[in-house]
Amino acid sequence: MPQRVIEPIRVRPRLDAKPWGGRRLEAWGVALPAGEQIGEALLTAPDSIVASGASQGITLGELTRRDPAAWVGAAGLAVTGGRPIFPLLVKLIDSQSDLSIQVHPDDRAAAAANLGTGKTEAYHVLAADPGSVIFLGLRLDANVDDFATACRRADGSAAHFLRRVSAQPGMTVLIPAGTPHALGAGVTLYEIQQPSNVTFRLDDWGRVDAAGASRPLHHDAGLAVVDPRSRPEPISPIAIGANHAERELLVATRYFALERIAAAGIALVPTAASPQALTCIRGRWTAATGASETDFSRGETIILPAGAGAALTASADGTVLRGWVPDLERDVAAPARAAGASDEQIRALGGTLLDA
Repeated sequence: MPQRVIEPIRVRPRLDAKPWGGRRLEAWGVALPAGEQIGEALLTAPDSIVASGASQGITLGELTRRDPAAWVGAAGLAVTGGRPIFPLLVKLIDSQSDLSIQVHPDDRAAAAANLGTGKTEAYHVLAADPGSVIFLGLRLDANVDDFATACRRADGSAAHFLRRVSAQPGMTVLIPAGTPHALGAGVTLYEIQQPSNVTFRLDDWGRVDAAGASRPLHHDAGLAVVDPRSRPEPISPIAIGANHAERELLVATRYFALERIAAAGIALVPTAASPQALTCIRGRWTAATGASETDFSRGETIILPAGAGAALTASADGTVLRGWVPDLERDVAAPARAAGASDEQIRALGGTLLDA
């Protein structure tokens, strides 16, 4: 029986207006509706639209339900608890003002509340205004009860209990579930995470809308899942480049891995047991598979089905971010060791979440 051939797809993101959003995603290739302050372009959300191929016009969620073998894959099913949902949520984010102070549940807490998967995420900073910060975990001297009291005041004072890490272009940080955090103003970033949008908002800086209404806060649920020990630090990438491509492993957990590929020629993307999201942040690329060739440029994302690899060709110097659910030994540890990385450096890609 001939092997089934499935072409990569291009997706059109869902755009979300936010009180803290702006217009900067236009500079990263995202077409924005006039007059709206867009905070997030959700590149691989269930309601993102397939924009190429035979399935053009349907949502990514529907495509995934129709063919989970291709669009979830064995590795994807392992991290979604067997659910036929796309296993990665990838976004571009523009923070013109501070995001809420928030926390996300892990898989166990999410399951107990019937909320699907947990939400561990990673930020890769694309651009940052001078002085911009990311609030990451409680300060060493912070008292958890005092932090909770400040959250309930809902006036922004909870930020005094959080660490401030300078946001620098090219920086990557892993934010495990349970970490109280907030993205500060003036940052544009790529985010990769578990396929969940569950956010427990702890403090929204006292913001209100034009009608004087504040956004809902989730103190009981959120404070119950705070991990006061979680204090993420920027990750040192591991270079694994070969031939004409500059390649770096940026983060790796059992839920997702992220690689930066920069090339002026051809870079080979190996096969994976999950779909792979390829997001162009610079240049113009062609992804050639056994089935087809797909062009994509800045701000666009294509998805390779599970089991497919590709040869990426840049028309000029370009950069792609590659996200997928990894086989940690094959896809992360082995190439990192081959490039001379120590086990300590490899573990730092994902901390306790890098458990092969």
